Amino acid sequence: MTPVYPNLDNEAVRAAFAVPALARRGLVACKPLLRASLPGIPDWLTSRRSKGSFTAQRIAGLARHQSLPGELIASSPLADGGLIDPVAVRAALAQAARGQSATPIADLHQLIVTC
Repeated sequence: MTPVYPNLDNEAVRAAFAVPALARRGLVACKPLLRASLPGIPDWLTSRRSKGSFTAQRIAGLARHQSLPGELIASSPLADGGLIDPVAVRAALAQAARGQSATPIADLHQLIVTC
């Protein structure tokens, strides 16, 4: 299965928001739009009724690939423009990769996506 990132696709996001909120949530099935748009997506993803916590996977990914987000941060226009402190962000990434600070994991995730 090839990775698909529907939440980062402008057309997919616009199409999803064009559907009324009640239809997006569904009365019987969870995530009906996701299931319909990606029929090959694993059932465990579309059948669960709660939000998943992927903190452990994020920490493992950061630990395994710590240099990649660091390079992304260092070369980011946000760093060039003085909007973020790349040294502080790399320090936070290193802490998170060691599992010492799981609180900012979601914030770091958003920053990496933005960069």
